[in-house]
Amino acid sequence: MALERADGDDSGFVRPELGLTFAARHAETLLVLLVLGVALVIGLKTAADYGLSTDEFNTDDYGPKALAWYASAFADRSQFETVEEYLWMYGPWFQVLVAAVQSLDLANPITVRHAMTFLVGLAGLAAVVPMARLTVGHWAGLTALILCLLTGYLYGNLFFAPIDVPFLFAMSWSTLSIVLMVRRRVPNWRLTLATGLATGLAIATRTGGVITHVYLVGGMSLCALEALLRHGPAGYGQLRRIALHTPLVILIAWLTAIALWPWLQIGNPLTQFLEANRHFATLDTSFEFQNWGRRTFTDQLPAWYIPGQLLARLPEGFLALLLIGMTVWIGAAGSWSRAALGALRRYGVAGLRPVAVDLAGSRAVLVVAAAAFGPIGVLILQGSTLYDGVRHVLFVIPMLAIVAARGLTSLLPFLRRLPIVPAALGVAHTAAIVVTLVILHPLEYIAMNSLAGGVVGAYGRFDLDYWSMAAPEALRRLEARIDAEGRFTRDPPRVLVCLGWREQLAGVMFRRNWINETKLYKADYLITTERWPCADGTTAVLIDEVTRFGRPFAQIYANRRGPGE
Repeated sequence: MALERADGDDSGFVRPELGLTFAARHAETLLVLLVLGVALVIGLKTAADYGLSTDEFNTDDYGPKALAWYASAFADRSQFETVEEYLWMYGPWFQVLVAAVQSLDLANPITVRHAMTFLVGLAGLAAVVPMARLTVGHWAGLTALILCLLTGYLYGNLFFAPIDVPFLFAMSWSTLSIVLMVRRRVPNWRLTLATGLATGLAIATRTGGVITHVYLVGGMSLCALEALLRHGPAGYGQLRRIALHTPLVILIAWLTAIALWPWLQIGNPLTQFLEANRHFATLDTSFEFQNWGRRTFTDQLPAWYIPGQLLARLPEGFLALLLIGMTVWIGAAGSWSRAALGALRRYGVAGLRPVAVDLAGSRAVLVVAAAAFGPIGVLILQGSTLYDGVRHVLFVIPMLAIVAARGLTSLLPFLRRLPIVPAALGVAHTAAIVVTLVILHPLEYIAMNSLAGGVVGAYGRFDLDYWSMAAPEALRRLEARIDAEGRFTRDPPRVLVCLGWREQLAGVMFRRNWINETKLYKADYLITTERWPCADGTTAVLIDEVTRFGRPFAQIYANRRGPGE
């Protein structure tokens, strides 16, 4: 068999179910539930530890105004008039959901936002479990899930990336629904509806969600190819059903996107979508940052930018298994190509029939491969403007984890011969990652692997704390310091949090009755961050700093009436 088939794919043979297989599958399910349960408890318990990231200030403004659009029967246009420019070109469904839950006053609004973002993100990661199980085999789902949760860059962003995490959720479930749909020789109505809703949600989150149509059409084309090759004219009935269900999915998707995205409702939906897509494809944002120690501009990125960032931010074990998984799938593609060329030479075009059937039978695996590498390839070819690490392609990391899970399953026959050594190495590697994430908390997303030199070696060579998440941590330290000293009991301090265009909004993170200052010369204290070192060149005195592994990510300066003056 040249190309890989999904385990249990109904387009090919079905392996006999043995009692041992059932027991293994049951054990895997229990472990998946355990991992998800532990992650859920930890995530909800620590959601209050994170302050607002720089993009959450504007989405917190966008959500209530988008909700008002619907609540006013489409009369309240504040989301198009008074929010940050171009924010309306992102679909607001998640921001509306957050605003609705925040209105219940269940907890601090910031905590509610982070808990909601984490829940949606964890649900997105949960989708890799059945997807990996269907396309790779036993234990692949658990492996992919663990790899995702151990990736500090991904785990940290699950709390405070207000658009990228909902997009990850929508793309993961869209891809899963497409995989389920294409595994069948003929789609059914339930999967058609689910796939339409899921892909519509992806489009209604970010314009890039339209790439799910490519996965769908490609997968369904292979379904049609298999029906034609296996049954000939007798398969025309299947072809008609495939030809009906595929455009129906696309229709449902666009109706869903229009219903969830007000920007598409105020004009021709296609024109509105294309305008938003052009805006993000040619984003006029240019600033300098460090990428592997090189001065890089957001609109002049090298072709290797995304692979290079992943090479630095994914854990070493993840990278090793990913490389093996890619090798296995590339090898399978090579074997299929050789078989196709051999059949063509020996039997002509007619000889391609069995290898074409084999290609069609591997369509679920091909959909996952396309979801893992297709978006990266498109962005590289487009020369897109990118910044802030690889948060714009956060949604491909779960897909890459499935490829990495394939790498592990290919090693299992060898690992079983000497299980103690690889098991010990795996446990040690996992423990080292967990300890690192505990130390970094709540800055888990700055985690870097040893290829980049870890956090210590990557400091100054990469754009690490681009969300300025160390600033809320510095606020907590300043609160404790002022409380201990008993200062400003009657006259509250003026605090400037340097966040770049967000200073006037930073007061929402205060847990004391302090004055949010926006003028540097009026501030009693300054809180600076890695991206916004606003105290440079001033006479302010450094009194404390937030460090990780000996490297500062936020500083607290006394500026007027603070100690040290």
